[in-house]
Order: sequence, then structure tokens, then C-alpha cells
Amino acid sequence: MFRLQPHLDDLYQGTRRQFAFDVEHATEMGSWQADFRAALMDLLHLSGRDLPLAPAVQLLSAADKGRYIEEKYALEADEGVFIPMYLLVPKTPPPHRPIFALHGHGPGVSTILGNHTDAATAQARAANDDNFAQQLAQEGYFVCAIEQRGFGERITRQVGESGNACRHLAFEYMMEGRSLLGERVRDAMIAISYLQNRHDLTSKLGCVGFSGGGTTALFLAALDERITTSVIGGYFCTYKRSILGVPHCECNYVPGLLQLGEAGDIGALIAPRPVRIISGEQDPIFPIEGVYEQYATLERAYAILDAEDKCSLAIHEEGHRYQHSLGVEWFAQWL
Repeated sequence: MFRLQPHLDDLYQGTRRQFAFDVEHATEMGSWQADFRAALMDLLHLSGRDLPLAPAVQLLSAADKGRYIEEKYALEADEGVFIPMYLLVPKTPPPHRPIFALHGHGPGVSTILGNHTDAATAQARAANDDNFAQQLAQEGYFVCAIEQRGFGERITRQVGESGNACRHLAFEYMMEGRSLLGERVRDAMIAISYLQNRHDLTSKLGCVGFSGGGTTALFLAALDERITTSVIGGYFCTYKRSILGVPHCECNYVPGLLQLGEAGDIGALIAPRPVRIISGEQDPIFPIEGVYEQYATLERAYAILDAEDKCSLAIHEEGHRYQHSLGVEWFAQWL
């Protein structure tokens, strides 16, 4: 009688999603995307905050990694915030094909860079394709990777048992009318502004993220049309089955998001730019049933624009992990 789960289920089913994808003709797509994108920018507290056209950077270090040079920069944002930014620069002649890479939960950006304190950890991470930024650089791509707020060097004085400050940041930003996800997306947008001022890169820009990085990658690609092709791993799923269905980190939650739309609706903002969703058939925290459900919305959006070939769902047989071969295959086709 007093249990609240039925109430929550009814609330989810009964909530009107203002931008639930119901476009029927290609001529309606532009206005739907513009209206939804503006509402999502407002929700994430990104509207009215101009991006710096030429953000300042300071080179902190450079290391020879064999096929590429790993450069570390302090990228200036605003409000006294600096972003640790790593550029993996191929030794081959420019112009280089750029990819923006986003790490998920764990020690921080070092994981995708393949930088670990001991060989055993590095080997285990590489076997799980956690080092996908490193792998992309070894394959000749110019990779930009930033450390997301709440991890590694970007923590606060309140650090949880998992070693990150997601909980503290998520709740403090919420009290200020912001969201941690919005701040992470803005950091990524500032880094992209920096990349666009370089003269050694091609005009196309890829974006890849896994798990918590997949979260940022989805919203970034949806909101920033400078991203020309995307790979979103280990995140794209019905919210009811994933972050509302099993315990997740506080950084996943954005107040009011479901009043606007579900994950598939957000993904439809990327159309017709190429996007690949990578998911594990046995992923326990982003169940495959929810992936298929939301991908159906994405498919409809691309079909309306006659761009079915630019939308892809790649399923591997394992659990919550990235699979680099599926991502690099997509970039080879579209970047």
C-alpha cells in the first residue's frame, strides 16, 4: 500500500515530453531541432553564456609516445576555471583528422590516454579498450581529451569513496540552478573552440565517449553542430531502464529532463550527422532492451531525412565496456 514504485512508474508513463519525436516530414525537422536544442540549452544552463572565440592555453608538458606527442595544456574557461586538456599529435605531416575523446568514471582522463602507474593496470585497461584515445592516436588521428569535472585533477574538497567529486559537484550546481552535465558539455565546447583555431586539422571533427563520457558525448553532439560525426558508447538507453532503473552516479541526473524528452529524442538532434551507438548485449546498467527502444526513435529521425546510412547501432556480446574496433570503423567511414 505504501510503496512508491507504482507511483513513479505512473509518473514516468504519464509525463508529457514536450519534444517527444513526432516529426513526420523533413521540412518540419529544422524547426523541431532548433526549438528542442534551445530548450535543452536552457535546461543545462548554457543559454546566454557566450563561448570564448579564442580560449587561452598554456603548454604544461610534452611527452614522446612513439607514434605521437602527448601535450598537456591548461585551457582557460571562465569564472576562474581551467581545464586540463591533452592533445595527442601525430608525427605524420598535417592536416590531421581530429577526434574529441571523453572519458567515463574512474581515475580520470589518464584511463583513455593509457597513462597508468604500473604495467599490469595498463595491460588490463588496454585489454578492455579503456585506452581508446591512445589507440586512436596510434592509428594516426589527432586526439583532444579533457579531464571532466569531478575526476582526477578536477575534484573538490568533498571526494567520495570512488575517488571522484561527482556527488558534491552535482548537488552544488543543482542548488545554483545549474547541472554538472551542463558544465561538462560547456568545457567540451570551449575545447572545440580552441581546436577550430588551429590550422593543422581537417574541417571534420569526430567525437567519442564511453559510459560517463558517452553521456557528455550524446549531449555535446546534440547541442554543438561543429561535431560532424559521433560514437556514443555505453550510455544510449531508455532512462527508465537505466539511470532510473538501477543505481547510478549523481552526475547522470538533470532536473526536468524528462519533461523535454528521452534519450532517443536527444539523439534525434544529431540527425543527419553520422552517429554510431555502441552497446553491450549483457550491459547490466544500460540494458539492451532500452537501447533498442530508444534507437527506434533515432532510426525514424534519420529515415525522415533519407540518411539511414548515417545512423548505426553496433552491439557487442559483452557487458558494460567499450569496443574500439566498432568506433574506429565508423570514424574511418565518416571522418
